[in-house]
Amino acid sequence: MGFIQKWFGFSGWKELSTSKRIGVQILYRIFFLAGMAACLIIYTMIFGDDPPLAPLCGIMLIWFLMFQFFINLIFVNSS
Repeated sequence: MGFIQKWFGFSGWKELSTSKRIGVQILYRIFFLAGMAACLIIYTMIFGDDPPLAPLCGIMLIWFLMFQFFINLIFVNSS
């Protein structure tokens, strides 16, 4: 569980909320939503239709894990 907690946990958000200003937090949340929208647009461009429930949940889960990884990489595991 240590690896998963280190790279995909909420430590990055905790670090962000304690050390950065509110504007930076809002910017990261907007980036999360923009990335989610980009994932959905790419899916629609590839398959030509809106995603059904199962692929939509998969897209959301994968993007969430990728975003958590990047947040932890930047704020917790950076040099």
